[in-house]
Amino acid sequence: MIPAEIDMADLEGQLAADGIAFGTANPVNAPLEAAMRDALNVAPTDELGTTGLVVLEQTPAHVPDLRDVAQDLLIASGYDTVIVRTPHVALAVSDTLDRASIDAGQRAMIAQPDYPQGLVDFAEAAADFDVPWLLLALFGALIVGGVVAATWRRARQSV
Repeated sequence: MIPAEIDMADLEGQLAADGIAFGTANPVNAPLEAAMRDALNVAPTDELGTTGLVVLEQTPAHVPDLRDVAQDLLIASGYDTVIVRTPHVALAVSDTLDRASIDAGQRAMIAQPDYPQGLVDFAEAAADFDVPWLLLALFGALIVGGVVAATWRRARQSV
């Protein structure tokens, strides 16, 4: 559910204009926007695709509502990834990143109090995250092998 204090039409308009949106008018928005744009230019954003960024000054009482905000903005804007940052929360939705990459990026971003550097950290963590398929396959093979061995052993004991 979208919190009543968030003006979605305003955020959509700002994202459409330049890809960065702020929840409130604030004197620090202009320099912060310039720094965020510089961060987007240096961050490895190939994995993210086109990226929209929303900065809110307050975290809503029900934090999962921010995912709804990001998802609605993703759909309305046509961006591949939308990131929402508040002082206490960083979250994203994406059509190009898998959930594990998004989670890795979110953890990296919120650990960084500097918003522009947090954006770079998000992009790097999301791009660098790889599911350890070999390790998972070996673990799965061990489990299957254990089940087969236990079944074979029980079958031999019952004969």
